[in-house]
Amino acid sequence: MKLTRSFSSLLATVFVLLAIVLGCSSSGADCVGTVTYEGKTFEGKDKTAEQAKLNACNHYCREADPQYDVMYRIWLDSPKGKAAGSPSKQEAIFKDKDLLTYVTETCAKKCAATMNPQAQCK
Repeated sequence: MKLTRSFSSLLATVFVLLAIVLGCSSSGADCVGTVTYEGKTFEGKDKTAEQAKLNACNHYCREADPQYDVMYRIWLDSPKGKAAGSPSKQEAIFKDKDLLTYVTETCAKKCAATMNPQAQCK
């Protein structure tokens, strides 16, 4: 039972990471999402406008969200962060499930709901 739960959790994490990687690179993306925070614009790409907006929010969350910054710094000083080799803010979400969940679920959804991301599609 525990193995099944661990496998399911691992599979879900891999799926979310794949979505982030594809969203950030998206070679066949037709839409570009943008969100602006304190004068800086963050972009995300995808085939759909909604996902492009969400990818832009993921970008914002990793680079400029104040709460993620605090979480990252606390994690970085923790034994888990040190054991992970003190990765960058962008790489840390691949090393810690809680950071990943915050960026892709909590922060990105809040961004999408409150920061008015835009998308333009070809």
